[in-house]
Amino acid sequence: MITRWFASILVLSLTTLPFTGSLFAAPAGTGTLYVSFLYNAPPTAEIEPTYHTAIWLADKDGRLLKTLYVSSELSGINYMFGYACPDWVKQSNWEKTEKSVVDAVTGPTPNVGNGEMAFDLDQLGIKPGTYQLCFQVHISDKYNVLFRGKFVAGGAKKQEIRYETLFSPSKVAGGEDLVTEVMMEFRPAEAKK
Repeated sequence: MITRWFASILVLSLTTLPFTGSLFAAPAGTGTLYVSFLYNAPPTAEIEPTYHTAIWLADKDGRLLKTLYVSSELSGINYMFGYACPDWVKQSNWEKTEKSVVDAVTGPTPNVGNGEMAFDLDQLGIKPGTYQLCFQVHISDKYNVLFRGKFVAGGAKKQEIRYETLFSPSKVAGGEDLVTEVMMEFRPAEAKK
């Protein structure tokens, strides 16, 4: 009787206590996405970049799953015009998005200089799997640049996300170097530091 009681307590303790270390690894879906970049000053006064920015998570086929960040000016009204961050605008249905979601992901519009953002996938409810991280910046007029790369959430290793760079409709003359030093990375929970 005492042996059964002791065994029950031991099993209950092992299944409910939080453990750390290599024997008990963090849940597979945990990890953080990091995006860093440098927004450069325009080389001439003819280019007036807005730096409207959208960052989102898409499934492996490119369908938007969750907006992670949108700059305040883009979130407020500029998404309606369709020329700023058009890949995000087409999929986001931003006008129908709940105000609490809009408020949660909207932040200041980045300006010239370095920027870094982090997104905790566990807090966002993202499960293990293959995803695309998309980072789009409006340069000027109808010109945008999109950085897009696939990664696997839930792995145990840090992954630098290899991305492709797409200009739409093309590179703005003299403005192709306005967004540089882009780094996108997934870090599992134990490697967040």
